[in-house]
Amino acid sequence: MHYLIYFFSAVVFSFFIGLSAPDDGLRHIVFAANPDIMKSWGNVYPFSLFGEYDPWFMWHEFLSIVLKVVSIDKLPIVVNLISLFVLMCLIHEFIIRNSKYNFASLIYIIVFIITLLTSYRYLMIRPDLLSGLYIMTALLLANKFRYIFILTLFYIPFYYLFFLYVGSVGLVYLIQKKLRAFLGVFIASILGLIFHLTYDFEGYISTVINILTDQKLRMGLAVSEGLPIFDFLNGVNYYLLVVIFLIASFFIIKYKYKYFKKNSIALFLLITSVLWLNQARYYHLFLPLIFVFIFVQITNMNKKRFFYLIRKYFILITRYFNFSKNKKLFYFIAIPYSIFMLAYMFSWHSLDKSITNGEYFTKKEFINKTILSNKMDSDMFKAHYYNPTLKLIPSCSIGWFENKNPKMKELYVKVQDSNKTFTEEELKELIDYTNSDFYIHYIRNRKQKLSFDKLISLGIIPIEINQKKILFKVKK
Repeated sequence: MHYLIYFFSAVVFSFFIGLSAPDDGLRHIVFAANPDIMKSWGNVYPFSLFGEYDPWFMWHEFLSIVLKVVSIDKLPIVVNLISLFVLMCLIHEFIIRNSKYNFASLIYIIVFIITLLTSYRYLMIRPDLLSGLYIMTALLLANKFRYIFILTLFYIPFYYLFFLYVGSVGLVYLIQKKLRAFLGVFIASILGLIFHLTYDFEGYISTVINILTDQKLRMGLAVSEGLPIFDFLNGVNYYLLVVIFLIASFFIIKYKYKYFKKNSIALFLLITSVLWLNQARYYHLFLPLIFVFIFVQITNMNKKRFFYLIRKYFILITRYFNFSKNKKLFYFIAIPYSIFMLAYMFSWHSLDKSITNGEYFTKKEFINKTILSNKMDSDMFKAHYYNPTLKLIPSCSIGWFENKNPKMKELYVKVQDSNKTFTEEELKELIDYTNSDFYIHYIRNRKQKLSFDKLISLGIIPIEINQKKILFKVKK
C-alpha cells in the first residue's frame, strides 16, 4: 500500500516542481540532449582542465534514453519522480526499522514532511543523487553478499567519485563485522574501478587527481556548495581535517562500539562527518539521513517525555494522533490533502520562470561564441540550456583553469575573486588569451572600478546592463 501512496505523491510533487535543476543539472540535461553539438567538456569549457573525457558519461546515457521517450522540458519531471519515489520509500523504511513507536498511517505525512525538508540535493538532476540513494539503500541491506554486490556494481559506473561513498559504506560494514556485505562492496569496487579505467584510463586518472587537489587548484576561490557548514572550518587545510576527524571518530567508536555496531546511520554519519561538516554539498546529500536519525532519537525517548513535547508544540497532532491509526478515512482525506498541500510547497523549488532568462542568448550573435565572465553564475547554465553552442569561461569547476601559463592562471583567479581588483589592461589580456567574444561583468566588488572609456579604447564595448551585470562585446 505504501509504495502506491509514495508513487502517487512523487508524481504529484514532480509535476508541481517542473524544472528544478539550478546549475549543474542543466548542463547535464543539455549535454545529454546535444552530444553532437557539445561534443566534450573540453569543447564546452575551453582553457580548462576538462578534455575529451566525460566523467558523467553513464548519467548522460541514462538521460539520453529518457529523452527518447519524453521531451527535454519533461525530463526533470521523470527524473524527479524516480528520485522522490525511491527517497520516500527509503525514509519510510528507516523510520519503521529504527523507531520503537508505531506511527501507523501517520507515517506517510511524516515521510512527506521529511522529504520536503531534505530533498534539495535530490532534485538537481545531478548524478550524485544516485550516491545518496545508494548509501541509504546499502545501509538497509542485510549482511548478504549478492544484494550489496549487485547494488554497488550498478551504482559505480554512474559516478566517477564512487570511492568516497562506496568506501564509507564498506567501512561501516567492516566496523560492524558484516563481512559478507563488506566483501560484496570490495569486489564490486574493484570491478567498477576496472570499468572506469577501461573506458578512459588517462581521462579518469587525471580527473580524479584534479578532484583530490581541487583546493590547491582553486587558489582561494570557492563556490557555495564547497563551503563548510561552520565558518571556523573555512580555510583550514582539508587533509589536516581528515586526519583529525578520523582519529576522533576512532576513539568515539571504540568507546561506544556496542551502540555503533547496531546503529548504521549513526556510524555512517560519524565516519563521514569530515565530508558533510566541511562541504555543504555532502551535508545536503546526507540531510535525509541526518533528519531521520534525529527524528528516530526523539521518538525513541521515554514515551512520557515524547508525548509531553507533542502536547506542548503540536496540540492538534496530539488530538488526532490515535485517530489516524488504521482509519480508512485518513487515507481518503488527510493523506491526499497533505500531498497536494506539500506539492504546493515543493513548487517553490521550481525554476520554470527563471530559466527563461537564458533565452537572451539564443540570438544569432551568440552562436558558437565564447563568453568570459568574472563569476561562475547560474545565468550561464541557463544560457547553455537555450544555446548549447556556447563556450564558457569559467568552467563548472571554477579552479580548473589550465596551468600552461602560470601568469594567466593567476590573472584568471584575480578576475574571479570578488575580494580582488583588476585593471582594464589585465582584463584585455585575459580576454585576448582566451579569445573570448563576449565578457560579462558581475557587479559584486565595491572596490572594483573599470572605466568605460578605457574599455572601449581596448575594444571591449559595453552593450547592456541587466540585473547587476554588464555585457560587453569584444571587438575583433
